[in-house]
Amino acid sequence: MALDLFDLFGPDGQDNDGGFKTLMYIAPERDFLALKGTKTTTAEGDEVTIDGSHTFKPGKGFTEVYGTLDSGENKLEAVGERDGRSQKGTIEFFHPGNKKAAAVFARRVKNLACILIVEELDGTKLQLGSKGLGIEIVGSYNSGKVSGGRRGWTFKGEYYTNKQLFYEGTIALKPAEEEEGGA
Repeated sequence: MALDLFDLFGPDGQDNDGGFKTLMYIAPERDFLALKGTKTTTAEGDEVTIDGSHTFKPGKGFTEVYGTLDSGENKLEAVGERDGRSQKGTIEFFHPGNKKAAAVFARRVKNLACILIVEELDGTKLQLGSKGLGIEIVGSYNSGKVSGGRRGWTFKGEYYTNKQLFYEGTIALKPAEEEEGGA
């Protein structure tokens, strides 16, 4: 069986800024009505591109998560033995402050398989986690010191995959919750 590879050219003067933007989008895997897989067409890049937009169960959607600019990093590294390799993805980001909402987020997300969308500086959206292989995120809090340091939460996530996933679909946000007594 022949292996079809594509030419890999250098940046040739184009920007190649690292990192990702401050807003990320997360949803528990259980909240999806249809979690899309990759395209089955054969154009260059299709096998790593999600085929359309994910859909959610009623009342569900992605939740926005803020991470301090230049505090996060997403990595994919090879794991496994010869003839059985895949990749382990890791992400880390910092969320400033000591708000109750962040403490609740850390408590609730720690045992969930999730899908996380991050947007790189050039606008490329990456999906971390997939159906049956969701990203798992845990948080740790640091108060900082009076003399310096950052007060807030460091979140770290891990997931397994056999390819980097590009998401070009719509990011459907979770509907705003109505206040008690009506809208």
